[in-house]
Amino acid sequence: MRKSQLQFFGGLAILFFFTLAGWGCGKTGATSSSTAITYAIIMNQAPYGPACDIYLNDTLISPSGGIPPGEFSEKYGSIIPGTYNITFDKAGTDSVLAAIPSTPLINGGFYTLFLYNSTPGGGPISAAKIQDDFSALSQTSANYRFFNLSPDASPVDVYMNGTVVQSDRTTADNTANLVLNKFQPISPDIYTVEIKSTTTDSVLATLTGQNLTAGNAYTIFLSGVDKNSNNLTINVLQASY
Repeated sequence: MRKSQLQFFGGLAILFFFTLAGWGCGKTGATSSSTAITYAIIMNQAPYGPACDIYLNDTLISPSGGIPPGEFSEKYGSIIPGTYNITFDKAGTDSVLAAIPSTPLINGGFYTLFLYNSTPGGGPISAAKIQDDFSALSQTSANYRFFNLSPDASPVDVYMNGTVVQSDRTTADNTANLVLNKFQPISPDIYTVEIKSTTTDSVLATLTGQNLTAGNAYTIFLSGVDKNSNNLTINVLQASY
């Protein structure tokens, strides 16, 4: 059996955040300093999977009922740095969906942790940890990166105000090609973001009126399923904590 719950997530229906700062439970691999902090965003982007519970070294950090597919944290939450076994279980059970074993979360680091389906129509659920690097952000440009987290839309091209800025992006390709996790500069503006199929040039999803401002960092990601009717969504997550 897993250990008792440590800290609830809180927030709106599709946006939640968590905090483990000040955790002094002394679990294996966790530090005991109350001043050292690392930061993480969590996403459940496995649309064919169930709601998930999240454990750090066997300590539950997600809310009762788990995190449904499609939900993601609004901002970075704080965690005591350490080396963790990060496990995503089917909510309310000990059934492991995916795990990131013995992974370090360093002091002052920023991370994105997410679940995803890698193949159309379902298939295995995988988990990934991405280290987010804000050291080279432009202060005069907006900064963005794109993740394709839809198992049904692959490959895709990304258009910003009618200009293609990313091509041939496959599902979760940023987990293997870490260059794709870097933030790219783009002129500050109000954008229409379109995701098109690379093979057919058909529009899969559109987001209008997205304001990208100078000095800020944005993760733009495609999520959801595409089965006859387009249920794909473009999400924009501005980095904050």
